[in-house]
Order: sequence, then structure tokens, then C-alpha cells
Amino acid sequence: IIQRENSPNKYFLGYYNNMKNKSKQLRIREVQDVLDVIGGRWKGAILACLCDGDKRFGELKMELDGITSRVLTNDLRYLEQSKLVERISDPNNAVAVIYRLTEHGHSLEPVIQTIAKWGVKHRAVALS
Repeated sequence: IIQRENSPNKYFLGYYNNMKNKSKQLRIREVQDVLDVIGGRWKGAILACLCDGDKRFGELKMELDGITSRVLTNDLRYLEQSKLVERISDPNNAVAVIYRLTEHGHSLEPVIQTIAKWGVKHRAVALS
């Protein structure tokens, strides 16, 4: 039970409000953390492409119209360091590599699908 401010236990109300603010701050920080990892111009798009299956570098570059090789390389490395993407040697070609989502990366698929649905529904408003 939360005590009213004029009650003898008004310190509890202050404690409760402080905890409520910390909880809100924690939620905000968690959102910021996720956006730090998947945000930016290309990272979300790279993850969306990899949701469709494993891809070679050239396939990703073709699907992501406008991305430079340098940006794709850097973002793939970042996503690899974040344990969302793994880089695997192609068993059919010793020089080629395949990129795929890790188990951790697959956990983002529902989030990416939700973002895509939101984009389809709100794109005209968001980009106007």
C-alpha cells in the first residue's frame, strides 16, 4: 500500500517514486542499448536480409542497393562482434565466406518483422 504524502510514512512514497523513475530509466537505457547495436542506416537492413537465410558478401551487397563495400564490411564486423552474425567459410569455395544469423541474431527476427510491418503501415507518414 502506498501511503499518502501527508502520512507519517511519506518517505515510502518518495522511495516508490524513485524506484518507478529508476525502472523507467532502465527501460529507456535498454531501448538505447538495442538501438546502439541494430541502429544506423544499414545494420537493420543487413539483419533483415540475413533473416531470409545465409548470404555471401556479394549477395548482401546486391540486395542492399546503395551500400558501399566498406560500410558493409564494417557493419558485418560490428554485428559479428555483437554476436548477432557469424562468418563461416564456404565449404564449396575456400576463399568465399557465408554470413548467417547466430542464435542470438535469430532472436531479433520477431523484432525485425514488427519493424517491417510498422514501416509498411506508416512509411508514408514517417517519410513525409
